[in-house]
Amino acid sequence: MANTPLSGALASLGLESALPVRAFFSWTGKRNYEGRWWSSTVRSHVGFESLLERDFILSADHNRDVVGVASQPFAFLWPRGTEGSRGHVPDFFVRLRDGTGRVVDVKPAGRVRSAERQFGLTREACAAAGWEYEVFTGLAEPLASNLRWLAGYRQDRFAPDGTAAAVLVDSFNPEASLTGGVRRAAKALGIDEGIVRAQVLHLLFTGVLAVDLDALLTQNTRVSLGVAPKAGSAWDARSREAAS
Repeated sequence: MANTPLSGALASLGLESALPVRAFFSWTGKRNYEGRWWSSTVRSHVGFESLLERDFILSADHNRDVVGVASQPFAFLWPRGTEGSRGHVPDFFVRLRDGTGRVVDVKPAGRVRSAERQFGLTREACAAAGWEYEVFTGLAEPLASNLRWLAGYRQDRFAPDGTAAAVLVDSFNPEASLTGGVRRAAKALGIDEGIVRAQVLHLLFTGVLAVDLDALLTQNTRVSLGVAPKAGSAWDARSREAAS
């Protein structure tokens, strides 16, 4: 798709599966932290060039409406002489459950104003291509801390099997405190509470169970049934297998 003109035909292009258009470089003394995040949504690693970018991937990984994400999958190029920029590589492209594409730039809130012209050009280009555009400036507390904690349990090794999952869900229906539900499920399953707690936290990250993430997550937090499991999660895959 080299040098592809902007048009609505790009709206359905599978950029959520694209590889980065440039390499992620690091060197001694580099101020920002970069790495790769294992996404439970796309079942592979997604690159990031700062901890703020990592927080975006983390939030997208939890967001049940996001079904695909790629880092730096393309570059916008403007004609020579365009005021503000000749080229820009957006930080991320995400695909939403309803098929919508969204381009995301990540920037600390204190630096957004200095990049307003660039963001304006990018927003106009996204509109021409049929994509949404977002400038991500970070997560508020305690949402950020809650998601970072839950994300530690996103891997498949914490996912309960079908029998255990049914017991876990029943243990929070009606809603119960995190500690109360864990104890109830551990007793019913006859396994250690630590194992059950890890499985519950996995189900919280994937959306099978739900809590108020805008309040500090503690052992006394009330847990209830979620709306739906996160697309692409181990629970989602097992649910589809069971239904087939």
